[in-house]
Amino acid sequence: MEENIMTKGIYTEAGYITLSEEQLPALSASALHAAAAPDDIQFMADFMAKENVGRLHWFEHLGFTLQNVGAGVLRCVYMVDHEIAVHALAMANETIGAGRGSLELAPYTVVRPFVANDQRDEVEASDDQLKAQHQEAPGHDSTVVGMEVA
Repeated sequence: MEENIMTKGIYTEAGYITLSEEQLPALSASALHAAAAPDDIQFMADFMAKENVGRLHWFEHLGFTLQNVGAGVLRCVYMVDHEIAVHALAMANETIGAGRGSLELAPYTVVRPFVANDQRDEVEASDDQLKAQHQEAPGHDSTVVGMEVA
């Protein structure tokens, strides 16, 4: 399986790249059949319900996160740059359509470089070191709480 096809494993100056519907792969007949599974269609339809507007769902084993933005629209806000994730998202697009919804991608989808598990341990150790250095910096206020929303 190919990884980091779009990002080449690095971040851009903007911090990320996005994914458009035109970049989703064409699906085989068997993938289209799988995407039309009644249980999956029902799951997406339930997720698109007005009671779930604003909620996020991380499809951990598929490599993407969807958010219900209302009116039958699910927005992909995050995707791992891996062939499996792109294919799974294309299948989800078909499933959402079968549930009478639509999938939004660019400019909302942040494509993050794929990091293998062994590399992830190194990245997390490096992140921990940076956090420790930042907390030791003079004038650092660790009580600031907030969340950036796009």
